[in-house]
Amino acid sequence: MTEASSNLRETLSRLQEQLRAAPDLSAENRALLQGVASDIEALLEEKPPAGSASPAGPLRALRQESILARLGGAERVFEATHPTLAGIVGSIIDALGRMGI
Repeated sequence: MTEASSNLRETLSRLQEQLRAAPDLSAENRALLQGVASDIEALLEEKPPAGSASPAGPLRALRQESILARLGGAERVFEATHPTLAGIVGSIIDALGRMGI
């Protein structure tokens, strides 16, 4: 596991902790963040195709775009109401960027 993916997993753990600590979060927003976290975990678990340095392909690219779009929307929504969650989501976006996602 690379340092970047390890840091991302730690940030995802912080997100899960904050989700548990935010009882006033709407069910819709909670489901959005949990779904994105699950999608990121799935991307981290993917194995590269034989002879390749990283998994690639149009489907993966679409999933990555979807994750980033959902995270960006969530960050904007939480800026005023849940600043800690917004900060964690921003950290996840940055970590994904450093990983080339």
